[in-house]
Amino acid sequence: MKIGVVVDNDFINDGRVLKQVAMLKEKNDVYVLHLRNKRNLSRDNELDSIYISKRVKEILFALSSWLPIYQWIWKVGISKFIKKNDIDVLHVHDLYMALPAAAAKNSGRKNVKLIVDLHENFPATVCAYNWTKGFLRRQLTRPERWAKLEGKILRSVDIIVTLSENYKKDLVSKYSDLNPANVFVFANVVDFSRFENFTIDKDKQRDERVTFLYFGVVADRRGIFETLQVFERALAIEKKWLLRIIGPVDKSDKYRFDELLKQDSLKDNVEYIPWIPLEELLTELSRVDICLAPFHVNDQHNSGIANKIFQYMYAGKPLIVSDCRPQMELILNAECGLVFTNNDEYLRNMIHLSSDVPIREIMGEKGKRYLHSHFDSDSHSNQLFRVYQSIEL
Repeated sequence: MKIGVVVDNDFINDGRVLKQVAMLKEKNDVYVLHLRNKRNLSRDNELDSIYISKRVKEILFALSSWLPIYQWIWKVGISKFIKKNDIDVLHVHDLYMALPAAAAKNSGRKNVKLIVDLHENFPATVCAYNWTKGFLRRQLTRPERWAKLEGKILRSVDIIVTLSENYKKDLVSKYSDLNPANVFVFANVVDFSRFENFTIDKDKQRDERVTFLYFGVVADRRGIFETLQVFERALAIEKKWLLRIIGPVDKSDKYRFDELLKQDSLKDNVEYIPWIPLEELLTELSRVDICLAPFHVNDQHNSGIANKIFQYMYAGKPLIVSDCRPQMELILNAECGLVFTNNDEYLRNMIHLSSDVPIREIMGEKGKRYLHSHFDSDSHSNQLFRVYQSIEL
């Protein structure tokens, strides 16, 4: 089977897509079409690509709910991609990419099957972005149109892949004409084979303080400001704590974030690192005691479990998480952390785990065992292969 994978970002840095391609290559011919923001990248030699500058992409994407220029560009690119590689199955990532993919496959003579891989609840996510908030921005970007387009898009594809069983149930309930047999679940767990090759830099020292870690995009919607507020309250009780934050800050939240880190009450106990290569993540996890996932409860975060949750579990770290449904269920089933529903509970959980080293070790070990027993490489690969076994060419 000739599979064409399409993603509108840098394929090399997309862990979920990279992992899937590696799995699919075990049994199929796999080709990749991705987006480049820079004109010349030597690593693109074996990949098909579309070049759009970062700034132009941001503008076209923001307007794409009603101005289809972005889709037109991708339709042309995908059509050429199908013809060049004689593609049998298109596997496109994210809801909005199914629009140009459906148009491209329908314009050709070959009966190409179409899979859409939903990395998140996109209609809910786009409304949560700060660049869609405010009267003028909302009028310009019209994010609510994606909720209206969702059903039409999902009916235009052959197979739907979701991050969680919860999200699958939500979609099938919402769109009664969707066939549940054509909706599959592929969780966003760590790539075990890749992580096994990472080493821990033992020269990087731990801090003597109890250290909490937030890893990932730094944004209001991900609970970073509640975390800083709770941590500030905690420091009034216990000074020997450190909060390490690793990840890029959303542009619209950067000023507020930077100003908070300057406060006397936080600046000596919060360490911010804008970015690390994924290869260094295990080293950073070895230097912390407790990991945080304080995401706001909404339709976006209820659609699946963030990759970082599985990364924390892989490193054997206890977690403190918000009560987003999928991550809460995982943490409670694995008995590898604590769940909070408000800031007072968040604070109590921090205090509890910071003072109880044995329970941290027990939770961390339970999380690691649960991850390997429920999401090992073979069973995870089989989840993906079942998607393709259902396709009749």
